[in-house]
Amino acid sequence: MMRAHAQDGFTLVELLVAMAITVVVFGATLTVLDVFQSNNRFDQLRNENQDNARTAIDRLSRQLRDVIARTTSTGIVPGALEEAEPYWITFQTVDTTKATSGANANNAMRVRYCLDDSNDENEIVWEQVSRWTTAESPKLPSSTACPDLTAGDWSTTTKLVQNVTNEIGGRPKQPLFTYSAHETPEILSVETNLLTNVNPGHSRPGESQLTSGVSLRNANRQPDVAFTATPENGYVKLNASASRDPDGLALTYKWKEDTTVLETTAQQYTSPKELSSGSHIFKLEVTNPGGLSACSEVKEVTKSSSAKESSEISCPI
Repeated sequence: MMRAHAQDGFTLVELLVAMAITVVVFGATLTVLDVFQSNNRFDQLRNENQDNARTAIDRLSRQLRDVIARTTSTGIVPGALEEAEPYWITFQTVDTTKATSGANANNAMRVRYCLDDSNDENEIVWEQVSRWTTAESPKLPSSTACPDLTAGDWSTTTKLVQNVTNEIGGRPKQPLFTYSAHETPEILSVETNLLTNVNPGHSRPGESQLTSGVSLRNANRQPDVAFTATPENGYVKLNASASRDPDGLALTYKWKEDTTVLETTAQQYTSPKELSSGSHIFKLEVTNPGGLSACSEVKEVTKSSSAKESSEISCPI
């Protein structure tokens, strides 16, 4: 005799409970997977942004090491940098990417790095480059906008780094550039401090900081000038040994008595002819190999007395 099989199974309540547990477990699994994917995506974005930041800092460092110090052309401020501000820097450097035709013998170009803070959630570092074929560099643009989009100011404008956070966050603003001195002609080194965060306002992946320091080997600071004019037996002895170049470069000397340029270019010199009666003004101009000059004068030098100190005057004498 055949026995009937049991028809027992899950009740509706048991089935609903099982489905609810499955949904909760599956939802938790998807949530963990979504968090993992989100963190992984931000980590990749952070790595890419850090690579861009390192590339930008390396490029800036190479250009600063090849900086071209300016000469005494009209309106040019001496020193290695043309502009030195907390959030932008401008200088001239050697263009290693292409040869410049024309009269630009040094193959020079002007470079500007600046921070665009117009969007607090996404500050951007820009590089702007100007090239020329003339012997003299064009006038420094007057616009302080970042980027400066004035026609004719810059040849190229390139976006280098995004998601910069130097000026946002619950802390004081952080300068992008820090300098070794307050006055542009005295600056001998530049430190770059770049903060980035691809997800500002959140704990992950967090803020990254990249720093770099560069010494300006071609700073070409203005020389210091000082001299004495001492009467000796009716003649005058000129001594410029107190003059010096802060970068240790050799100086050339140009002397002047009243309105007459003396023939000598020596550091020390005794006039070959006796001083005439009355007082005299002696002037000195010293120039370093980079073309920067400084001038000084002493007044009221007579046969029997000399001025106590020299005073700086404008060049050329």
